[in-house]
Amino acid sequence: MKPESLNKVSRRDFLRLTGAGLAGLMSGGVRLASLSGARVQQAVGPNSRVLLHTFDPAATLTTQAVRDAMLSVTDLSWLREGESVFVKVASNSNYSPPSVTSPAVLEGVVTLLKEAGAGTVYVGDMSGAQFVRHLPTETIGSTRENMRQNGLLDAAEAAGAEVFCFEEVPFESAYIPGIPQIEHHWGDDLRVAEILDRVDHIINLPRLGKHVLAGATLGMKNAVGWIGDHSRMVLHRDAATFHEKIVELNTIPQLVDKMRLTLTLVDQALTTYGPDSGYHLPLAQPVILASDDVVGHDQIALLTLLWARNQTPAEALNGDPYPAEANGLNWWFVRVYWGEEAAALYQTLPAFDALAEPETPTYINLAWESMRGGRPEAVEVFAGGLPINPALAAVLTRDPNLGVEMAQA
Repeated sequence: MKPESLNKVSRRDFLRLTGAGLAGLMSGGVRLASLSGARVQQAVGPNSRVLLHTFDPAATLTTQAVRDAMLSVTDLSWLREGESVFVKVASNSNYSPPSVTSPAVLEGVVTLLKEAGAGTVYVGDMSGAQFVRHLPTETIGSTRENMRQNGLLDAAEAAGAEVFCFEEVPFESAYIPGIPQIEHHWGDDLRVAEILDRVDHIINLPRLGKHVLAGATLGMKNAVGWIGDHSRMVLHRDAATFHEKIVELNTIPQLVDKMRLTLTLVDQALTTYGPDSGYHLPLAQPVILASDDVVGHDQIALLTLLWARNQTPAEALNGDPYPAEANGLNWWFVRVYWGEEAAALYQTLPAFDALAEPETPTYINLAWESMRGGRPEAVEVFAGGLPINPALAAVLTRDPNLGVEMAQA
């Protein structure tokens, strides 16, 4: 469907509207257990494990809380002296956090990596098509300038990282073929940043936020930043398989073999619109979600997003255009940034009312099947730092079909 009313939407209006939709709760067992100082290891067998670390920013620096959380998930034994690490941030725009990754979480992660003996630590992304285009004949916009404005550039450089923006590589050598390791819908159209072949390890630092097209922007969605402009066009134009292609992207060998950790600092949540504009909900006691399993991370992140939306004013929630306007906005996006020829081939973007149902084909639900061979018996969520907020615990345990268990410390 191509609503005629959207022809009159300005670029500014689109950027204002960019965001929405509550991606759903996940089914399958989720069990909460006390961390008790033990490190969370990769889940054995069918289970997945996620750390939920809560802290008081008046008593603990955010950078220290990030370090504590990271060391609760990994002992960094995978990192050998001098090896390179790419810290993939979400710098989709020049907007402030939580529209992008928090500079505080970046500083904490990079500092710890350097102390652990990492060689070059890269920090980077390529901003969204409404801000940056990397074309064979020209480059429009600058991720580096966006990072300067949103605070990520200063944080990266202060911690000793090298900022690496994909569009700054000459176009002819900037991208390599991405080959999903499952049946996929990309054909030969998936091209990813060439640095993926050169780095030893990857740390994934998404934000917690709504998204007008995907429903939510979390760890797996952050992988879209790796892909080139043509691939982004295909993702949006061939929108019938939008969620499937996000999952497929996350199965390329460079991500599967090199991803060590996905970590999200939630000191603020973007609870409406997204990925850029939206309601910023500050948390008095921030939480950090961390796991070496990006799918498990994203499942718990969705529950946390739902909890944050419960604290969002009704008038802000009522302004969310997802799901009703998601398809029309995506078609408009394709037409404006990739032209009438692309828009003429447009496929309808699925948007869902019943996002809380495990059968709904959101990218997280699809990922359990495609990436993990099925939904696990349990996603074990380990509490770290302060006790889990009772309201958050109530959201995590609300649906008995999820099998949530709050273990005592």
